Amino acid sequence: MIENLEQYFEKDYQFYLDRIKYDRIESGDAEGEVTLNCSDSISVTVNGSEGVTLIVTRTMHFDPEILFGLEVSFGAELRFVQEKKSEVEWNNIDLASEFKKNGEFVLQNLMGRMSLLIGQITSSFGQMPLMTPPGVPNEQ
Repeated sequence: MIENLEQYFEKDYQFYLDRIKYDRIESGDAEGEVTLNCSDSISVTVNGSEGVTLIVTRTMHFDPEILFGLEVSFGAELRFVQEKKSEVEWNNIDLASEFKKNGEFVLQNLMGRMSLLIGQITSSFGQMPLMTPPGVPNEQ
């Protein structure tokens, strides 16, 4: 595990909205219990000796399928600090797990934006917005 992951990347990085997929589901009222399922995933790709591309995705759907299904992804392009990049074998570690555990320096920005955007999208159909936590849950 890389304790201080932030030290290996430049402070300035480019972030962007990667994908939004919203499917409104036309159906009647659900009978009985309805569950909202929300899951997060992180993918990281090493870009040669330049840096990494980080994509964070939050997927939401109801069980049974009612109202909507939603997927939002934000990405970030992080550049290596040149003096430090050779200290780690970047292709030989589970970078998604490393960012989940020690990547708050970039995840906080992406997840906050994702939470805000999900609230805005879910309020667009005339209901109260669904505000999701602006972070990736840590497994204890």
